[in-house]
Amino acid sequence: MGMAAAIVGAGALGVAGSVASGVIGANAAQSAASTQAAAADTASNNTLAMFNKTQANLAPFVGAGTNALTQMQNLTGTNPGGNPLTAPLTAKFNPTMTDLAATPGYQFTLDQGLKSTQNGFAAQGLGTSGAALKGAANYAEGLAGTTYQQQFQNYLTQNQQIYNLLGGQTSLGENAAATTGNQGLTATGQAGNFLTSGAAASAAGTIGAANSTINSLSGISSAGNNTAMMLALNNSGLFSSGAGASSG
Repeated sequence: MGMAAAIVGAGALGVAGSVASGVIGANAAQSAASTQAAAADTASNNTLAMFNKTQANLAPFVGAGTNALTQMQNLTGTNPGGNPLTAPLTAKFNPTMTDLAATPGYQFTLDQGLKSTQNGFAAQGLGTSGAALKGAANYAEGLAGTTYQQQFQNYLTQNQQIYNLLGGQTSLGENAAATTGNQGLTATGQAGNFLTSGAAASAAGTIGAANSTINSLSGISSAGNNTAMMLALNNSGLFSSGAGASSG
């Protein structure tokens, strides 16, 4: 009975050791996996949070560019249903004489030029002649042509300045939108990598825990087989004193 009890006790210790080893190994694998997965989730969340912050910072510039583009399309007639031939910045320059006469300084220059022309003919004794009248008409016509060219250049310069101002804002918004898109692609890729790493860690932890459990069960089975074999040998008298004496 003493030897049998010892064999059973040793087997029980082997089983307990296998169980303890399996539990410790499984817990360690799961704990390590959980830690790594949590770190990956945190990194992924931080990456997306940083992108959201960047997107919020660039949003005003994107909005300004969008508004400038809309206004530019309206002013150039390039918006849906628009007509560039009638839009403010691209319409044909076609002022009337009334428009030219309203040009700042035009009336003063005309008056002074006509006086000078009349005085010149008067000095020749032709103050009321046909030549004087023709000279005055030629001067007025020439002044109108010069004023037209000046106002046309002013019209082009003004429209170009407006277009450039709106174009600058549009480009600013375009660059901000492109930066946001690139940042989004980068953040999405990084977050995906972090999540994949976390999933791989969880899977590895599950596999490690399963392997530890399998090893534990194998140890239990081995301990049980050894115990059964030792008991069988003991029952056959292998460990009895008589057997020992005969062997001696």
